[in-house]
Amino acid sequence: MPPSSRSPTPITADTVRSIADEVGFDLVAFGPADPGEHGAHFLRWLEAGRHGEMRYLEANRERALDPPRWRAGVRSAIALAVDYGSPGVALPGGGRVARYAGGRDYHRWLRQRVFALRERLEAAGVPHGSMNGGTDAVPVLERALAVRAGIGFLAKSAMVISPTHGPYLQLAELLTGLDLPPDDPATGSCGTCTACLDACPTGAIVAPFEVDARRCISYTTIELRGAVPEPLRAAQGEWLFGCDICLEVCPFTRRSPRRNLAGIDRPPELRPHRIVETWTLVDVLAMSPERYEAEFTGTAMRRATRSGLRRNAAVVLGNRADDAAVPALVAALDDGDPVVRSHSAWALGRIDARHPALAAARQREPDATVRAEIERAMERA
Repeated sequence: MPPSSRSPTPITADTVRSIADEVGFDLVAFGPADPGEHGAHFLRWLEAGRHGEMRYLEANRERALDPPRWRAGVRSAIALAVDYGSPGVALPGGGRVARYAGGRDYHRWLRQRVFALRERLEAAGVPHGSMNGGTDAVPVLERALAVRAGIGFLAKSAMVISPTHGPYLQLAELLTGLDLPPDDPATGSCGTCTACLDACPTGAIVAPFEVDARRCISYTTIELRGAVPEPLRAAQGEWLFGCDICLEVCPFTRRSPRRNLAGIDRPPELRPHRIVETWTLVDVLAMSPERYEAEFTGTAMRRATRSGLRRNAAVVLGNRADDAAVPALVAALDDGDPVVRSHSAWALGRIDARHPALAAARQREPDATVRAEIERAMERA
């Protein structure tokens, strides 16, 4: 029989698992392409407004609830995960960054792995163009697909916990028209543990499996534009970008094989970005647009925008109450960004509410909202 007329070799589940392992995924599992019962929870969460300003979730809800609207003909989800556990990420002199954002931008390298898996499967015989997927920026409920496929179980923090790798998981997915045999649900559960609820400094985990993003430090330091609500600033603590608290206190964290690996012992894409190794909070607060564009490349921290990062740096400097930060905060009172001015005034008020720079700034401040922030900072005296 001529080679061109041979029937393609059927793609087996073992083939998919083998290729996924070769392109760098730590976990792979198969499940339904739709979120199932998790979809109703998602709708209730949206209707309660707990997504805050993340309007893209509202705009894409129909496709997230019914993936064939996004990719016609899908039958199965190939759920994928990479363990990004690490000892923790901090800037020199203070200021913490969520572990997942400490290395290269996961949107890039994880998406590349998904595409590499797709290309390898197409080369093995899966019809070209019959699969689609990615990570984070695609209109699917990633955690729901991961739980339904057996990557892990749903935690009370609303995260996904792998019984073998713990909660530090970067999730991705590939939706396919293949009929892949679904995996069993992951073993384990949170049981009676409430460590994440007890540890959340802002009370964002309002009940088991229920998170109000509007109170979550990951939301307020990344997704929120404009001012961080004043009652949440002190609770932000040291967090410049994101937050790991609900994961750090989880007993399953010890399952992460990479939790103690640092520096060159980590995979290249998970090694610290130069920003977290060389920049200080004062550097972030004072950074110019040119420096932001030149140096904040290849990092997920760009998601917070230059304004948001500088705002966050001011809040952390205020929480640290370090006198050495005063000159930078005083200079920021004349910044062109009102958000930076207002949060710098708040921070300076935490360190020295009687500083003459506050009174001088109040006199020249053209923005009524910022001026009110300065006056509240002065009242702390």
